[in-house]
Formats: sequence, C-alpha cells, structure tokens
Amino acid sequence: MTTFLLALILLVLMILVGGKKGVRSYITLFLNLITLFIALLLIVYKAPIFIVLIIFCLLIACINLFYINEYNTKTIAAFFATILSTLILIGLIYFIVDISMLQGFTEEEQDETYIFSMNIGINYAQLMVFTIVLAVIAAVIDLTISISSPMYELYDAHPNISMNQLFKSGLTIGRDILSTTTNTIYFAYIGGQITLFFWFGKLNYTFGEIINAKIFAAEIITILLGGIAVSIAIPITSFITVRLIRKQQHVKEKEY
Repeated sequence: MTTFLLALILLVLMILVGGKKGVRSYITLFLNLITLFIALLLIVYKAPIFIVLIIFCLLIACINLFYINEYNTKTIAAFFATILSTLILIGLIYFIVDISMLQGFTEEEQDETYIFSMNIGINYAQLMVFTIVLAVIAAVIDLTISISSPMYELYDAHPNISMNQLFKSGLTIGRDILSTTTNTIYFAYIGGQITLFFWFGKLNYTFGEIINAKIFAAEIITILLGGIAVSIAIPITSFITVRLIRKQQHVKEKEY
C-alpha cells in the first residue's frame, strides 16, 4: 500500500511539473525495470553476458533519450556518446575487476552461501562488469544529454559560432556538472552501503582490514569507475555534438 501511494504521488508530481514529458519519464521508469528484468533472465538462462550487456545499454539509452526527448540532433549525439563511453568503460572495468579479483562473493557473504553450490555456469567477472555498468550508465546518459542539449541551443541561438568555440563550450558545461554528477554516484553508493560501516565497526575491523575488505573495495572501485566514466563522456559528447551540428550545417548549406 505504501509503495502504491508513493508511486501515485510521484506520478502526480511528474505530471504537474513535467506535463507530457513527465508522463513519459514516469513510464520510462517501468520500461527500464522491464528491460533490466529481461536482461537478468537472459543471464540466468546462460546467454552471453557481454552481448546482453551491450543490448541492455542500447535499449536503456534509447528509452531514456529518444522516448523522453524525441529523436533529434541533441539526443542522437547523447546516444552515440553514451554508447562509446560505455564501451570504453566496459573494457576498463573488466581489466580492473580481473586484477583486483572483485568477482564473486565476499568473505562476509560466504557464511550465508557456503551450503549452496557456486558452480552455476555464470562468469562472475563478466557479471561484475554488468553490475558496475548498471550502476553508472544512468549518470552517463544524464551527463551526455546535459552537455549536448545546451550546446545545440547555443548553436541555434548563435549560428555563426565557430565549431572550435562550440567544442570548448561543451567542455566548459561538462566541467561545471562533472563534480555534481560524480558526487551523485558517490552519495548514492555510500548512502546505500552506510550500514556496512556500522557493521565493520561492530565486528571491530581495523582500518587496514576495512580498506582491504573485498566488499568495501568493490564499492569504492565502482564509485571511482563511475567518476572515470562521466569524465570520459565529457570530451566524447562535446566532439560528437560538434560533428553532428557541422553535418547538419553542411546539409542546410547544400539545400540553399
């Protein structure tokens, strides 16, 4: 009952504030949930995790960009920037997970799972990559559209602006929102794991044991990778947006 009431309040507020776009944003929440559920089912039934991950990223980016903001130059730029940044991130995550040995269950979780077989036919390293990408892709999508949209509006208001100036403007916009986006990832994860710190304290973990604990390291590395992802996305988004605007400019010139 409480969940239904909160969902109803959210719907009313999104309609009042966002109008039609608010309704689309609300529907998007459920579309994202359905997409994630299907992706998890495919992984459970032994579908290749990386293929599922790439398809999942494509669908999530399409839903959150094209369905909400429609198909235009801004969303196309944000879409390609999101996918390119995510592909780079996937390679980096896999490398970090491999050398850090973060895959699988932690010591603290093994007490609850030792009676079960761990031979479930799923690659835990690839599953860890999927988990981290899932945690940061929303922030990357938000960042890319937050850069491409004002860049396009700037060009629309000043058509004579040089592409070099437009690119620098994109970088400036990215720098302005980099800190807030990174902090969003940071506080979202720390807030979700705050009980972990109290648990470590009650178990009398030393500082060295805490920072070397696998469960703690996984959270910190996820936060750092999230920061890296949004940092990479800034120049990529600026560059792709400039290229698409230049292409649009050339098309208009040919028409005239």
